[in-house]
Amino acid sequence: MKIAYITLAHKLPEQLVRLVRKLNTDAASFFIHIDKKTDGETYRKMTEPLRAYENVYFLKRHMCSWRDFGVVEATLEGIRKVLALRLRYDYVILLTGQDYPIKSNRHIQEVLQKSGGRSFRILPLPSERWSDGSGGLDRVTYWHFSYRGRRIPFLKRKQLLPSRLSSLWLAFAKVLRIHRKVPENVRLFGGSAYWCLTRDCIEYVDEFAQRNAGFVKFFKHAFAPDEIFFQTVLMNSPLKNSLVDNNLRHIVWNDTPHPKILCKQDAEEIIGTDKLFARKFDMTIDADVLDMIDWMKPL
Repeated sequence: MKIAYITLAHKLPEQLVRLVRKLNTDAASFFIHIDKKTDGETYRKMTEPLRAYENVYFLKRHMCSWRDFGVVEATLEGIRKVLALRLRYDYVILLTGQDYPIKSNRHIQEVLQKSGGRSFRILPLPSERWSDGSGGLDRVTYWHFSYRGRRIPFLKRKQLLPSRLSSLWLAFAKVLRIHRKVPENVRLFGGSAYWCLTRDCIEYVDEFAQRNAGFVKFFKHAFAPDEIFFQTVLMNSPLKNSLVDNNLRHIVWNDTPHPKILCKQDAEEIIGTDKLFARKFDMTIDADVLDMIDWMKPL
């Protein structure tokens, strides 16, 4: 069972190095993307300790603002590199530098070995899980642009106009075609940005992206396209029946768009789950939790 880890990072170099060392086995390889916005000193601290590893590869860098298309570009970069090496990876797992394994490498391999070739994480849209009033569809049907690291919807009616102007707005939007049309014969799907995909799925995504430049371009002006792009491609493919709604991660969500930073008081709950990974960790806030996980997790 060979695993390729595509890892997206932008800060916390010591934590990134620890993640790689913890997951490192003879059957693992690492494809690391470091945000192009990351400063030179942080980049050096991320790369220098890992350059001695023959199974660590650093990817061409892209700008990766939160919920921007750059995250998709960086991930596609990792997929291309994985396939270019022509090694037979069984699974490709997408991580961030703030993820951490909460089960042993042996257990991770056993779970994937017994999965029967399933891939993990899909959600049809619209979905009640995305409580933005449209079930996630507004992420795609409105134009979104980046401004100073933020993703801004273009003239989204409910944000900019009082209700009495609704009819006028709808007529205006229709004339100017402000609402975007989803590519023909495509049903939208979404889910966690972080997935675990089989080799067949990875090859399909790469081939599809190369053959359908217009489809890829469409998602450049979506909101959080990393939570929709890969899921939509695969669930409109012959491989759709191999995907299940499980991202193999323990995540605690607050009332904010960002997951809770997990700390040592969360360690027992983290270990008690059947998930393989957890996020989000920050060693500048609590480094002890990672030591506790290493000590508590099964062999």
